[in-house]
Parts: sequence; structure tokens; C-alpha cells
Amino acid sequence: MPNIYYCNGLANNDLGILRAVLSWEEFRNLLKLFSVQYAGLQFPTMTQQDQGFAVLNLLKGELDDTWRVGFYSFDADLLQIEEWVQTCVVSRNLPPGRKLAD
Repeated sequence: MPNIYYCNGLANNDLGILRAVLSWEEFRNLLKLFSVQYAGLQFPTMTQQDQGFAVLNLLKGELDDTWRVGFYSFDADLLQIEEWVQTCVVSRNLPPGRKLAD
């Protein structure tokens, strides 16, 4: 399953913090809103100028021919990604038959 990691300089390591584990449906919905760029097999490193960023991680054995194993950087800022994650989490926890707008 695709994972979203946040790196904001608050962690004591260069690997970031796991923020969300997505279903494939959530992953497809995310990519309707935000584009991603392949960043490689290693977790991207944070520079002194970075205000924080989110990365997507796709693991081996879960992919189709469209995607490569590794990390993808978002073409959006951390707050935009977090807003989407919050909405996604709320929609996961709705009672059956209810919609987010109810």
C-alpha cells in the first residue's frame, strides 16, 4: 500500500515520519489532485532551505507497470497534503450510508 511520509526538520532522523497508509483507491484520488515526480529509491534528503515536504513511497510487489518502486515528491506544499489526509481520514470513519457533506 502507498505510504505518505512527512519531513519537516522536527524528526531526529533523515527518514521523515509516516503520516498515512493509503488504499489504492485513496492513492488514485490523491493523484487526481496532486502531481508527483519520481525522486528515486532513497528517501529524499532535506536541505536547510526546506520548510518541510511530503513524499509518497511505493513498495516492491504492489505496483503495476505504470509506477516504479521508490519515493515520489509532491508538487504541493505540506499543508495542502495534510488537508487532503485529514479529509481522507474523516471519510474513512463515517458511519455506513453517510457522506462527508452530511
